[in-house]
Amino acid sequence: MEDLTAKQECASAFDAHHPPSNEIIEKCVHCGFCLPVCPTYVLWGQEMDSPRGRIYLMKIASEGAAEMNSTWVSHFDSCLGCMACMTACPSGVDYGKLIEATRAQIERKAERSPGEKLHRRFMFETFTRPDRLRRMRLPLLVYQKSGLQAVVRGLGLLKLLPKKMQAMEALLPRLGPREAVAEVTPAVGTKRRRVGLLLGCVQREFFSQVNAATARVSRGRRLRSSSRRRRSRAAEPFWYTPERKRQRWSWRKGRSTRSNAQTSRRSSPMLPGAAQM
Repeated sequence: MEDLTAKQECASAFDAHHPPSNEIIEKCVHCGFCLPVCPTYVLWGQEMDSPRGRIYLMKIASEGAAEMNSTWVSHFDSCLGCMACMTACPSGVDYGKLIEATRAQIERKAERSPGEKLHRRFMFETFTRPDRLRRMRLPLLVYQKSGLQAVVRGLGLLKLLPKKMQAMEALLPRLGPREAVAEVTPAVGTKRRRVGLLLGCVQREFFSQVNAATARVSRGRRLRSSSRRRRSRAAEPFWYTPERKRQRWSWRKGRSTRSNAQTSRRSSPMLPGAAQM
């Protein structure tokens, strides 16, 4: 029996440290209800870029029928981790646990090129840090308002950059004045409830008008909203990377220093209009 177990572990592309649960994988009946709610499937129409396809990739990797190569990894890197598939699934497949376990395996076992490692480090150390994003606003604002962006695009200079940098430039939103959100926004009239406003990382710096509008709407609905200034837990799809582990440790260390009076307070509901970016 032990020899059989050892043989199965050797055959699997995953190591023995918290691989994706076969029990959860087997719950997927491949009905396709997840397909229309998956952003990557809707965008590309590729089966392996859907929750159903990714679960199939987990299954064959667990059985040793697939290697953890760059193509296999790319389908999991493209997952946004939005978990929209979980509410659409009639079988109750906990896709969140599967994708988290798979990404942890990828970080331990998959080889990435130096360029890919550098790009990922830039992403993790910049887009999860509001303070660093705030420092990026001024040069990006000058880039847009001075007309330099129009010149660069018109001359086709972006083609000289790596494809990932081209994609990031194309996704750059039009920047305007940053709208600040008070830590506490009092309700109009008699307060009905208290809610928490999640500012996000990218959203608070590049889409601050969304947070400000949410605070105004909640105020008009007689809701008292509060926004905490500590670093928010953004970029959840990348939670199991080495960079995110260091950030998670910093967050937990800061959390442990709260007073008992603060931690014992009644938790506030989170306002759904303030989605983290």
